[in-house]
This record gives sequence, C-alpha cells and structure tokens, in this order.
Amino acid sequence: MAVSASSRKKNQKKKAIIFGAVAAAFLVAVSAAGGYWLYERKQPSQASKADCALAQRIVDGAQELSHDKAAVDEWEKNTRQLRRSQMKDGYLGFRIAQYELWAALQAKGEGKPPADQQVKELADKANRHCVDAGVTLTLPPIAS
Repeated sequence: MAVSASSRKKNQKKKAIIFGAVAAAFLVAVSAAGGYWLYERKQPSQASKADCALAQRIVDGAQELSHDKAAVDEWEKNTRQLRRSQMKDGYLGFRIAQYELWAALQAKGEGKPPADQQVKELADKANRHCVDAGVTLTLPPIAS
C-alpha cells in the first residue's frame, strides 16, 4: 500500500509540531532552572545554627572587653582563631570580624566608634546569613 504525498506531509507536519512543542518545553525548563540558579546565587550564604550561635557568643564577648590593650589583643587573637577554626560560613565570619575589629579598637581607645546606623546595617547583613538557622543575631552599638 502506497502512502500518499498529502499523508506524508501531514505526518511530517505532526512530527514538526511535536518536536517544536518538546523543544519549547525544554527551553522553558532550562530558562526556569537558570533563573532559579541566578536567584539563589544572589542570596547570601546560609550559616549553620552553630555558626550563628558562635557569632553571637563573639559579639557578647566583645561587650565585656576591658580597656587593657594587652587583654584586648589577646581577646582578638583568641577570637580570630576560634572564628577561623570553627565557623564554616566565611561570609558570616567576615561580618563578625568587622564587629570584632570595631569593638577592639574602641576598647583600646583607638579610632572613633562606628555610628549606630553602621552597626545596624552590619547586623542586618549578618542576620541574612542566619535566616535558615532560625537565629537572630543581636549586635549592640559600639559604646563610645
């Protein structure tokens, strides 16, 4: 039995439509995956609950600094080592290191303290890393 030319054209057209639909669905899926990847890429890293708890302990320790330069230097050294060895999220660690520096400089009487707004902005940035951990960090203003 011979297949007519019109029947062959209908089959080819049907195959082209199916192929086009599959290709379009594939492109939509790839686009959605790419969009999600870009969205996630722009989000801050998410620290563990342990990292966020350590960050809060460091901030709390900064509130108890004496004005003895040697003691502050020792605190800085120990805190830096603790943060670098135990905190896995380096981005959160960077934010906490900034607070450490401000607190240490203030305790040593060097430089001027950051404005309360700067500390608030730092706290907001640090807290973005602790959303998934369900922890809210409290960074008090650096006393003048």
